[in-house]
Amino acid sequence: MSTKIQHFLHCHLLWLLGVSQDDQLGCRGCCKRITGSIYVCFGCDFYLHRSCAKLPGEIRDLFHPCPLLLTILDYEYICNACFKTDSGLSNRCKSCEFDMHVEGTQRATIETEELIQHFTHWHPLKLLAPNNHLEVGCAIYNKLCFASAFDSFAYGCQDCNFFVHHSCMINIPRQIIHFFHPSCPLVLLTDVPCQYEGFDEASSGLAFHCGKCKFQLDVKCALLPTVESKMPIRFNIHPTSIRCKACGEHGLLAPCFACSKRSCTFFLH
Repeated sequence: MSTKIQHFLHCHLLWLLGVSQDDQLGCRGCCKRITGSIYVCFGCDFYLHRSCAKLPGEIRDLFHPCPLLLTILDYEYICNACFKTDSGLSNRCKSCEFDMHVEGTQRATIETEELIQHFTHWHPLKLLAPNNHLEVGCAIYNKLCFASAFDSFAYGCQDCNFFVHHSCMINIPRQIIHFFHPSCPLVLLTDVPCQYEGFDEASSGLAFHCGKCKFQLDVKCALLPTVESKMPIRFNIHPTSIRCKACGEHGLLAPCFACSKRSCTFFLH
C-alpha cells in the first residue's frame, strides 16, 4: 500500500514512491536530483526528498529573534546570515523579510573560551587581547577597539575585517523602537554593506530593519545618542539648496534641525 501524507509545504496530498537512478527529477525543496524514496504530487509535478519532508516547519536561530518558518521560494534569495545566494527551501520570517538557508541553521554552534558564535556576524569571533597592536574599529560603536593599552577585550573575524568591543557585543539590543520609525519595532539584521543617503561613511553591515515598511537604519545611526542644545548651529548654506529629508520640500526658510556633523546633508523642518 502506498503511503500518503499531508505536508505543510504543499497544498495537496503527497504520495511516497521509490525512484530509480535513471529518473531525472528535481526536489522542489533543495533543488537537487532525486533518488531513492520521494514524496510526489502527480497533478502538480511536485517532488520532495524524504529528508526535506522531515525538516521542522518552525525553528528559532541565533541570527534572528523571531520564529523562522520553513518555506519554498520560487526565486533566488540572499541568505541574511551568510549572504550566499540560494533557492528553494528557506527558513523565513515574512514580517522582517529575513531568509536563512537550511544548511546554515544546521551548522554546529562553536563556543570556547577564545571563540564564540554571535548574532552580529556569520563566522565565529575570536577573542583579541588589548596588546595585539591591531588598529581596528568597532562595527557597532565606531571607535577604535584598542585606543590604549588599558582597553578591554574585543572579538573579531580578521578574514572579514569585522571587530566589536566585548561590551558592545554584550549590550547591543536585538530589537528597538526608534523615534525615526515609532510605528513598528526595528529588528537587527546582518546586511550587505552599502552607502546610506545622508550618511557619508560606509555602513557596518549591521542595520535595524522594518520589513513591513522597507525602513532601515544603520546600527551606528540607530544607536546615536539624542543631543539637545538650546544654542542654534549656524550653517553657511543657502536656504534654497536645503531639502527636508522627511517631506522633500526645498528651501527651509524657517529654523530647522540639522545633523551636527557639518559635512552631512541631513535636514528636517
